[in-house]
Amino acid sequence: MPKPFQLPDFYMPYPARQNPYLEYARVHSKAWARDLTMIEGSGVWDEDDFDRHDYALLCAYTHPDCDAEELALVTDWYVWVFFFDDHFLEVYKKPRDMPGARAYLDRLPAFMPIGDPAAMPEPTNAVEAGLADLWLRTVPGKSEDWRRRFAESNRHLLEESLWELANITEDRVSDPVDYIEMRRKVGGAPWSAHLVEHANGVEVPDRVAASRPLRVLKDTFADAVHLRNDLFSYQREVEHEGENANCVLVLERFLGCPTQTAADLTNQLLTSRLHQFEQTALTELAPLFAEHGVGPAEALQVTLYVKGLQDWQSGGHEWHMRSSRYMNDAGAGDSASTPAPAGPLGLGTSAARIVASIAKTMPARLK
Repeated sequence: MPKPFQLPDFYMPYPARQNPYLEYARVHSKAWARDLTMIEGSGVWDEDDFDRHDYALLCAYTHPDCDAEELALVTDWYVWVFFFDDHFLEVYKKPRDMPGARAYLDRLPAFMPIGDPAAMPEPTNAVEAGLADLWLRTVPGKSEDWRRRFAESNRHLLEESLWELANITEDRVSDPVDYIEMRRKVGGAPWSAHLVEHANGVEVPDRVAASRPLRVLKDTFADAVHLRNDLFSYQREVEHEGENANCVLVLERFLGCPTQTAADLTNQLLTSRLHQFEQTALTELAPLFAEHGVGPAEALQVTLYVKGLQDWQSGGHEWHMRSSRYMNDAGAGDSASTPAPAGPLGLGTSAARIVASIAKTMPARLK
């Protein structure tokens, strides 16, 4: 099938690394998904779909330093969120069932109790059962502040589905400013940022979590993750699924420009968000620590969190270049081993592409 545009040259200054427990996570998460009937019996995925998408590879790239059990837990979360997305598409988006979607989503927060886990209702489907299991495995050992922040990002993530369904039902394409603002609020990246804290065994101190530098880091991380996904998923979402929530489509419609131009502009915006992330991390954290009396131990927690966000950016890009879920040049076959173009591949070789990445995007940085 012809591609709607050529993928642009991406700015990616950090090397991607792969967690050594990838195979453990693959085996564990397939068994977990099968036990919850996400693979056979769901009408959404079959085993071939699950294997080709390779969510364990995504998590091995985005969380390279955690142990085997933590990688398995994080991978289960991503299996759950992608299953939720594809299940929602089949059951509610395609038939445009807004009342059914609202009733379905209204139940899910009940499976994320901040306090007593016994307050959970009995799950009635694979999505509810998966969320209940993951919540009970995730929140022990985390503070109530973190639980509240994570539950809120989960609710926002679920609300994105209603926003996307409303766009489809009303045949509405947002303008660029509204799109970025809304996607930042309800997209998956803020949710991913909380899992970065969990996977790295850290917590951002609550007294600085809402500070401007931390908000900028989280917002620019979210924008970059979402814009990159929009570039890789345009063909799947816009051409195959009829989605309207994609920045390439937003710019294409708003500016009346060719798809390739809209893709290039989306990539320029992505690059600018990565630049702002770097600038904030380098210049604003030390003054923030001094202002709020953040000691060495807590400062290390924040630093490891920021490093985790960087790992997610580079790892997420590597996975997008390989997964059959997205538009890339990986070709057919096993998504974990089929090489994509754009330089050498394999464990450790992403560093070899950094010089080329920076050189290609240097004109935009100087501008």
